[in-house]
Amino acid sequence: MRRRPVAGVTALSLFLALAAAPLMAQESRQHLVYWAGTPQAVEVYKIFGREPGPTVMIMGGIQGDEPGGFLCADLYTGVSLKRGNLIVLPRANFKSIAQFNRGTEGDMNRKFQGDLGRDDPYRDIVALIKSLMAESDLFLNLHDGSGYYRPTYESDLANPNRYGQSIIADADSYTHGPTGRVIPLASYAEEVIARVNREIAEPLQHFHFFNTRTGAADSPYKEQRQSASYYALTQLGIPAYGVEASKQLPNLELKVYHHNLAVTAFLDLFGVEMDRPSLNLPSPRLGYVVITAGDHPPVVALDGQTLMVAPGETVTVVEVAANYDRGLSAAVEGLGGWNDLGRPFTLERSASITVRKDQTVIGRVRLELLPEAGPPRLSSPVAWRSVRSGEPAVLASATPEPPPARPAAAGEEAASVSGSLAAPGRVTGFLVDVDGRTMEVAPGGTLVVPVGAIVTMVDFTMEGGGPPPGPGVVMNLRGFVPKEKMTANDGEDRGFPADTARDMMPSFSQGGRGRDYAINIERGKTVLASATLSIIKPRLESVTIEVDGKTLILSLGSRTILPEGTAFTVTEIKLAEDLTLSRPVFTLGGLPLAPELPLNLSVPSYAANLAVFNGETLAGKVTLAPR
Repeated sequence: MRRRPVAGVTALSLFLALAAAPLMAQESRQHLVYWAGTPQAVEVYKIFGREPGPTVMIMGGIQGDEPGGFLCADLYTGVSLKRGNLIVLPRANFKSIAQFNRGTEGDMNRKFQGDLGRDDPYRDIVALIKSLMAESDLFLNLHDGSGYYRPTYESDLANPNRYGQSIIADADSYTHGPTGRVIPLASYAEEVIARVNREIAEPLQHFHFFNTRTGAADSPYKEQRQSASYYALTQLGIPAYGVEASKQLPNLELKVYHHNLAVTAFLDLFGVEMDRPSLNLPSPRLGYVVITAGDHPPVVALDGQTLMVAPGETVTVVEVAANYDRGLSAAVEGLGGWNDLGRPFTLERSASITVRKDQTVIGRVRLELLPEAGPPRLSSPVAWRSVRSGEPAVLASATPEPPPARPAAAGEEAASVSGSLAAPGRVTGFLVDVDGRTMEVAPGGTLVVPVGAIVTMVDFTMEGGGPPPGPGVVMNLRGFVPKEKMTANDGEDRGFPADTARDMMPSFSQGGRGRDYAINIERGKTVLASATLSIIKPRLESVTIEVDGKTLILSLGSRTILPEGTAFTVTEIKLAEDLTLSRPVFTLGGLPLAPELPLNLSVPSYAANLAVFNGETLAGKVTLAPR
């Protein structure tokens, strides 16, 4: 990262160096906390690419009531870079953020012109921001603004006096006097806007370039001369922009997403290349192996377990779940080839399944023959050891049987065992809350929910209403780790809501496709019962409306022309695969509507999309246009 000498900043270098407490310093990144241990603590992240390139500074939260900006900046604190560098200041004004106030001590974004007095509460943080901008080649200041900026008047929400959905610069082009550098601000912004708008379906939400002409004598935005972006442009000679997501977007997730589109487009344009995926390379670890035998239900086997199968059964390794979703193979030693995943074979003698990630063995499951025909079960007629851990394998029956009863002592009546000492019974059901409704799924069954549903593991039921099968039993939604357990996950997910649009890890889904996730009842390494949570992206098929006594069925992507102001009622939303919306969100022309049917609406004065979401996940849209 480069550093420019800046008046009023160089003298503060020693002070800022002493104020910053480095929490983490590696070759690829630094995490700095300025004024640590005080309410004014400010966190800065510096990420260095493996190849040299420009430095982009991303700042959010300079105004505290604009969460889309600072939450988007958060997304870039943990990235790794192939080329170029990032400076990320997610929360420039944390006090105002905590109080959801534009500026508890005034507007910090009007403090960058001239020297601030010693008593100004923003003096030190503004000096820090200036010093960070001096290391940068591009400055992005992320905001949430009102309405939808348009160069000409379209409506009360979309006009030149609004700020939302805009890329703001202080000029079309600027020549920096000290260096003579010509900065084509409008050209850069229009390229970014073209890229971003290709990803936004709703026309009202498209971005536009907003030139405030800040330095012009007749500019109506002269107050912007005190802003951070104007300082970066005129004093440091670097391109600087305000990125504004609309406060009228239907939800916070969409604001963050639109910010992300713009920031990523700027990074691509300026040659800062992020790694996709991250360079975090954990040691490969086997989760489980799913095996079928004949027509019996699938069995979930862990590393080191033994599966007993009737002689002559057709056995198939259906799936390998690990912390990677590529490079996995399963070889049936002595019976198959180098990768028998998905290939049926007939078991006539003992064998073992060796699971590899690329060339590394990550686990084995032994196959043994039952003495007679019957369903497969997990047990161990011969003791053997897990290849991964070197410890004796944990073995269990697929349908646990109670241990033999202890003979009663003399004079002692036989008594039923209860509580934690009870013999384990059979799990008969999984109780899962889906957006406030409790659903029950049987072992081996599948619960289908749309992407965006909030699911919470509630509990499981036992045969005859019996007690749980001993201590240490957890209900584990594979691929989900509660935020509260990120540093110490015990596998117990009961009571923790999982957002199916954001919280699931596809590498732990079946086949790595990000759709089917196991719900396991586990005791240690033993899976006592399993069901499947199937998360399907909702896809709109049609919208049914009633207008002037007629029923119209509007198919996905269709355009319907009706007289402006015509009243109509949305009576039905139909999704593919018989899905239902668990968290319905409806918008018309980007404006949120009531979340339940029927919807009584009228045709607007402009072509508008009637969009259907499950949470923040778009299912589809139809267009209504005035005649």
